[in-house]
Amino acid sequence: MELIFDADAALAALAWFSQAAGSLAIYLIAGVLPCFLWLLFYLKRDRHPEPKKEIAKVFFLGGLMTAPAVAMEIFLINAIDTLGLPEIIALLAANILAIAFIEEYAKYFAVWVREQAAQQNRHLDEPVDFVIYMAAAALGFAAVENLLFLLPSVQEHLFAGTALLRPEGATFIVWLSLFRSLTAILLHTLCSGVLGYYMAMAFCRRKKKTGILSRGFLLVSCLHGLYNFSIIKSEDDLLFLLVPLAIILFLAINLYGKFKRLLKMKSVCKM
Repeated sequence: MELIFDADAALAALAWFSQAAGSLAIYLIAGVLPCFLWLLFYLKRDRHPEPKKEIAKVFFLGGLMTAPAVAMEIFLINAIDTLGLPEIIALLAANILAIAFIEEYAKYFAVWVREQAAQQNRHLDEPVDFVIYMAAAALGFAAVENLLFLLPSVQEHLFAGTALLRPEGATFIVWLSLFRSLTAILLHTLCSGVLGYYMAMAFCRRKKKTGILSRGFLLVSCLHGLYNFSIIKSEDDLLFLLVPLAIILFLAINLYGKFKRLLKMKSVCKM
């Protein structure tokens, strides 16, 4: 059987592959780059930079925690739905307990693994390190979450024939990702940074560890959940958008003060 080489078909396939590869590259860059920029910002705040390998481990572990977190969130949301609670109570419970707490714990777990390794790995030796590591875990988590959030928009553009290589396709995805870098991604880093402060306090004050961590989880879970709740309610009333802005401002100021306090503490805490 004689094989006939179809040059036009080959060129068309090559063009489609190049377009798909280019669109995928833009999608990945738009989804992950804001997280790397925020990570760089936090690392610059550390007077004694952590080893890049340690930061990378926590970043990727934070990203890996996205899958079990989503699975647990779905399970808990369904469980809350079966309780027959009033709509607003169910929505608050779902956002605070099933989403915010699970996500904050997932990011905490990524750093907790490194804390347990601190007996052999002495890099995690300063109170301020917990804020840096929690920010790294949060940004790994947020990077995967951002990719998942952008995916439907990317698919919509591709199915509509608007390749991300074209200005109208790339611009939308990039601006959407940049917007999230100042909202959802920033929220993740601020909540985790504040929780990192409580981890540092618990690390230095072992006898009060449970109480200190409980206060930290309660604070960031409630604020994170209220942020999500307000975003949902803003679809009906735009005034609800003031709540997320207030939460981000409060967390930013709170974290700034706590970070300054940690910088003044002794470099090594007693185990």
